[in-house]
Amino acid sequence: MDIEFRIELTDLHKGLAPLSHIDSDTFIGAGGQASDMKADIISRPGFLTQSPGLVDLTNGNQDGEVDELIRFIMEQPINDADCYVVGTAHLFKLSVTTVVDDANYPMTITGMTSGESIIHLNGNLFVFYNKATGGDIATLTLSTNTLDDDWGSTTDVLLEKALHPSAVKEDIILFGNGQYVGKYIEGLATLDVQALDFGTGAEIADIVFHSNYWWIAVNYGKRKSQIYMYDGSALSNILSDESGVGAQEIGFLYTLNGVIYVSFSDSTGGGYSIGYLSGKVITPLKYFSGSLPDHRQKTLYKHTIAFISGANIWSFGASVQQLPVQISKLADAGHSTVGGIASPFGTPFVASSDGEGDFRLAKFSGYSVDSEWKSLFVDLTRDNKIGNIHTIIVYTKPLEENAKAVLKIEGNQGEESATIGDIETENRTRHEFNTINIPAVEDARVIIDYSEGNATADCPIRKIILLGNFVER
Repeated sequence: MDIEFRIELTDLHKGLAPLSHIDSDTFIGAGGQASDMKADIISRPGFLTQSPGLVDLTNGNQDGEVDELIRFIMEQPINDADCYVVGTAHLFKLSVTTVVDDANYPMTITGMTSGESIIHLNGNLFVFYNKATGGDIATLTLSTNTLDDDWGSTTDVLLEKALHPSAVKEDIILFGNGQYVGKYIEGLATLDVQALDFGTGAEIADIVFHSNYWWIAVNYGKRKSQIYMYDGSALSNILSDESGVGAQEIGFLYTLNGVIYVSFSDSTGGGYSIGYLSGKVITPLKYFSGSLPDHRQKTLYKHTIAFISGANIWSFGASVQQLPVQISKLADAGHSTVGGIASPFGTPFVASSDGEGDFRLAKFSGYSVDSEWKSLFVDLTRDNKIGNIHTIIVYTKPLEENAKAVLKIEGNQGEESATIGDIETENRTRHEFNTINIPAVEDARVIIDYSEGNATADCPIRKIILLGNFVER
């Protein structure tokens, strides 16, 4: 059979195409990039495979101990066995696999309606939360499991009802409090919930400590934001410097490998972005769709930043330094309303609720069959001719027993579609399909559908080749 064109889809680790956040049928991008996806391209660098699956922790749903949305999960555990999370009414203690159920936990925090963040400082937990009116800080002495529900309001004054991101450096805690930044310095035994005032209409979005400075992200509504630098000692009332973000709203700050990354919305561009801060400049790197993640919805996963957008977990970065920076929709986050995400024991934990009484605190385990990858649309025209695809070859790792993916194709911007066949032969690495039951088309994209896949045996794909010839319209 004549071969007049050969299209090779490789470098599947490059993730989503540049315009996929605004056009899921895009033509623009590198050959191996996706127009749409929910799949894993970082766990096996160089291969596309199924999303990570989710399994509830023991006691991790409404039939166990989790009958509320877990809003914040500590990124750093207290030790190798203990971590804490906060929901809407309770403080929970976790092990690697289990939500603890004993005489102390879950622990009720009186008056709390939404947990915002948790800081560990010298044997004590500081739990920042909101109430029906205002906010507060609870403290927990870990050695005795002694809780002080309203330590914040009895030590200083009632906090605002707002986001309360927090960060720690040695014996200093900085935290967001509406238009203010509050601070607690243990050596001085002082709490000041209004240490820095950013003005009426401001709200602190996130705080990180890096290079002996506090970096404070401040939103002024949804169309203006700034990032401020503040001296590491937290003793002054003067800011060191600032970077303007412009008509955009900041979601979170995240420090990775000495770089501060920023998630933000673009009020004019129809999407969201992640970039990095360099001096006073924020350089956008990748774009995504869904929703703007906040300070509770970011974590480290396989050397990339995993974050929540919509009801999904996304990945941004490179799994190894030599690979290009990618952004990809990695996995489902569970139920439709997503709370916190973190990787306290090296594996992401994610919390969610369906809004009807079902709750989950789950972790990555195995593979999900709720996975799909769609290539870019590829132009198949030459002058007055269009493309007839007669062969598709899919290259995989040697497949295990029960591993499977379904190969599909779409043409003419989705007007033509067909299921080509199953990628499933055990131990095979080259899967050739010669019956391509769509007519000649102007454009085409390949779809890898894992809905008939396996939860323990994955189907990793290295490259896809399309062979065909041009025919008269």
